[in-house]
Amino acid sequence: MIKPLDPSFFGKVVPLAGERKPPSASRITRLVWPEYERLSDGRYLIERWMENRCCNRVQVGARTVYVFNDYGFLVPVEDWGRAWY
Repeated sequence: MIKPLDPSFFGKVVPLAGERKPPSASRITRLVWPEYERLSDGRYLIERWMENRCCNRVQVGARTVYVFNDYGFLVPVEDWGRAWY
């Protein structure tokens, strides 16, 4: 019977060919940044972006249209959904 490679040499159990390695415990969170665009009617379109592991920009979540209320806070008025390219 074939055994995994010697852990005393590698420092850990090495899986045999064709076996999957155990999942890692680390969860990588990527930075999400908003992009604000002022529309011609005075409203604001906000899109949220992040970079995937290939450093390409991808949209995260929906595109939302906001207006400023009487107190200066952004209030969502429309949800345009995701942009499909």
